[in-house]
Amino acid sequence: MKLAFLAPLTLQTIQTAKRLGYDGLEASGGWMENHLLGDLEQNLPALRDALAENGLSVTAMTLFCNPMAVSAEEALNHFERAAHLARALGAEVISTFTGRENALTVDENLPLFAARFGPIAQMAADHGVRIAFEPWPGQVNGYGPYRWANLAATPYLWERLFDAVPHPALGLEYDASHLIWQGIDHLQAIREFAPRIYHVHAKDIVFDKARLKRVGVHGEGWWRFVIPGLGVINWSELFDTLREAGYRGHIAVEHEDSQYQGDRWNEGLLIALKTLRPLVESFPS
Repeated sequence: MKLAFLAPLTLQTIQTAKRLGYDGLEASGGWMENHLLGDLEQNLPALRDALAENGLSVTAMTLFCNPMAVSAEEALNHFERAAHLARALGAEVISTFTGRENALTVDENLPLFAARFGPIAQMAADHGVRIAFEPWPGQVNGYGPYRWANLAATPYLWERLFDAVPHPALGLEYDASHLIWQGIDHLQAIREFAPRIYHVHAKDIVFDKARLKRVGVHGEGWWRFVIPGLGVINWSELFDTLREAGYRGHIAVEHEDSQYQGDRWNEGLLIALKTLRPLVESFPS
């Protein structure tokens, strides 16, 4: 198991990963609408050289997007670009969202999902990569209009997605933090879907129970993401469950702690490293 953190892949983030003691990076390919994929394609030789010189790996590549917002052909082309880049960087996983059409029900979204991810799954297999859905629901707190970004938010929906497109190239980027605030048993999710977990995010979470009692689960400010080790997750227990389930992939810190931004960014990454490194070192290779 390699320990990485999620960031745009640049010469600077490669140097930061090396200096802090990480094994590599989960390379952000950005949103479909921006140009990060183009930047990676343009700078690929220099980035590959820097990774090799520093002995670092790319554990996965992210492609945050809403494939439902474009045609199936456009979505396939975008994922194929990401697949080429992932393989060129030595990665075998592309983490992403399913997308979702908010005006439609889940049942109505499933044919759209199948129309896009059936071909994407086959393309991924042909290129030797796998697609891993992160369980972020979208912006679904705050009393305003819900902006769902992803069908793959719960084990119930995972099952429906894999029934709709049963191709083994489709799986999960497991992230306990997104499950816990929804009231989902995050350890049972590992046990139930272990064969489909292709990459893992490390992000912790804390709760303000007094505020929850006042605003309810649809309100804002009753939970927030924190650095691994500063929240409610028992990381030893989580790693034990991954080990028992047979997980043999990699893990990447997703740093979204509002208390460790700006000049404190690397401080947060060091706290995560201190929490996770002993667990990673004890994990079977």
